[in-house]
Amino acid sequence: MTRRGALLGALALAACDEGPKVEPVSLPVAALRGTADPLWQAAEIASFALAMRPQNLEGKPAEAAFAVMLYEYAAAEAGNGRLHDQNPGRLMREGRPHLRAAAGLIGEAEPQRVIDALWSVTEALRRGDEAASRAAFSAPVFRGPPEVPRAALSRLVVPPQAVRGLRALREALARDQLSPR
Repeated sequence: MTRRGALLGALALAACDEGPKVEPVSLPVAALRGTADPLWQAAEIASFALAMRPQNLEGKPAEAAFAVMLYEYAAAEAGNGRLHDQNPGRLMREGRPHLRAAAGLIGEAEPQRVIDALWSVTEALRRGDEAASRAAFSAPVFRGPPEVPRAALSRLVVPPQAVRGLRALREALARDQLSPR
């Protein structure tokens, strides 16, 4: 095979490689007000809550729901081609089903639906609106009756796979100098 043939073959293979599936997601407007970089902010807050201080979430389902929502957003955004290194996005997506299971969420749910449901839960619990929180926990992305995901978030045990992804994402963002500092 000639050098030119090898190069054309490599280019054809590269064109066939679709890479990770793009998951278009957005955060609710009020979730991270005033941030210049939602991915960086979501990674920082989720990392602090889920990786560095998970014990602070004990008995606080609203804060746990918020942290899981930010993880969900960061997992989708990190894999959408923004980072030079795609490994953090892959690790975040690998950790996502484990975190979803720990939080009482269905593993196959669409990321945007999960984000929306977790935001509804967060807002209802922060307002102390029991009727709204029961309705939010009844969203089809949660497993079982409303008491099941609420209990899961109240005693959330963060799986190591999720922590690994968050650490890799924070390191990649620092390397790519994407933080708004």
